[in-house]
Amino acid sequence: MLKRLAILGISAFALASSPALGVGKKADISWGRAGVSLATYHADALECANRAYGVQVQMRPIGPMGTGYLGIVLPAAVWTSLTPGRVPVYTSTYAEAYRHAALLDTIEQLQAVVDACLVEKGYHRFRLTAAQMRVLRTLPHGSAERERYLHGLGANAQVLSTQGV
Repeated sequence: MLKRLAILGISAFALASSPALGVGKKADISWGRAGVSLATYHADALECANRAYGVQVQMRPIGPMGTGYLGIVLPAAVWTSLTPGRVPVYTSTYAEAYRHAALLDTIEQLQAVVDACLVEKGYHRFRLTAAQMRVLRTLPHGSAERERYLHGLGANAQVLSTQGV
């Protein structure tokens, strides 16, 4: 179930070219390729999302102090508050913390597959400005308007060169 939810999240990212998906990528990061057509942009996003579908992920070990997906030892109070979208999780149970760490680990591994696919296709990451983020927040996730807006930014060579990361 956890894997399916993560896959759906990654797929939604790629399909909508959303700049916000918790662990795998920051809210103000998107992908673009100078001069790419909207049809190719959409097809590439779909292909990269599909590559992540069905990927076998493995939970990395979590020790008693919480060596999580970052591979470092953190107190439980810290690693149980790390969540997609940076929304704290308030739990004192190890089981909940473990499930949460598994979700983060899964998202990170699937995001790596999507990222590698986009790089292979010639896409580059870029950081959206505060003004661009304000516009993006008005566009519904998964909408054609949102995809067109992000495509317009990501296909612009000047945006990629000045805002590239």
